[in-house]
Amino acid sequence: MNTAKQNSRCSIPQTSTLNQTMVNVENLSLQMGDKHILQHVSFDLPAADITSLIGPSGAGKSSLLRCMNMLNTDWTGHIQVQHTDIRHWHGGADILRKHIGLIAQKPAVFPVSIADNVLFGLSRSQQKENTSALLQHCLQQSALWDEVKDRLDQPANTLSIGQQQRLCLARALALKPSVLLLDEPTASLDPRSKQLIELSLHELAQNIPILCVTHDLDQAQRLQGNILFMCDGKIIETADCDSLFNHPQKLETREFLRWSVCDCD
Repeated sequence: MNTAKQNSRCSIPQTSTLNQTMVNVENLSLQMGDKHILQHVSFDLPAADITSLIGPSGAGKSSLLRCMNMLNTDWTGHIQVQHTDIRHWHGGADILRKHIGLIAQKPAVFPVSIADNVLFGLSRSQQKENTSALLQHCLQQSALWDEVKDRLDQPANTLSIGQQQRLCLARALALKPSVLLLDEPTASLDPRSKQLIELSLHELAQNIPILCVTHDLDQAQRLQGNILFMCDGKIIETADCDSLFNHPQKLETREFLRWSVCDCD
């Protein structure tokens, strides 16, 4: 990959929240049997911005997201969100997952209407309130409103895959999360759907931190923000977009950016 051509894409947006930490991961380790999935992983996420998590398949990227969302609880170390240890989150893991939205690579829509999918995670009392404004707002944030506003009562599975992925984003946003975790959210989407999601992420990142796993290095540069390079369960290098893609400090990072492979043992 020729990174020199990409210089103009990378810049860190100047916002007043960049110096504030929303998420702190410290010395996070995960072992399954004899295999070390995560090894002493430490990093921070600012209160607003996009952080892309890159690295080869099997590096531990998806496992890291699942630990942060408490879908995997066998880890050691510390994960804090807004200075609160997620193991001690008031209300437990179910409440935590409303606070930390996780969107998987493959969209998972429920066998109900488009509107009901967006509002699915709300409590019964919340669903009894006038939710039309929330519904429109979330669908606009996910760049889907104009495409579905006239068929909100239709089954969600009538949408295209790209639309379903944006619907999953809208459903996560309806819970007003403080953090968004995305696991290759555009990996199987057409270029237009990919562009729409990336535009939505840029808008959302002005107010909340987003951690996005991607194998698409061009996408990581389009998303800008910060980059975490991960290999063999370890964070190898952390830098802003411009620095990592144009002036990587680690040999492993340079090899990965050039060949899309690395040997971090």
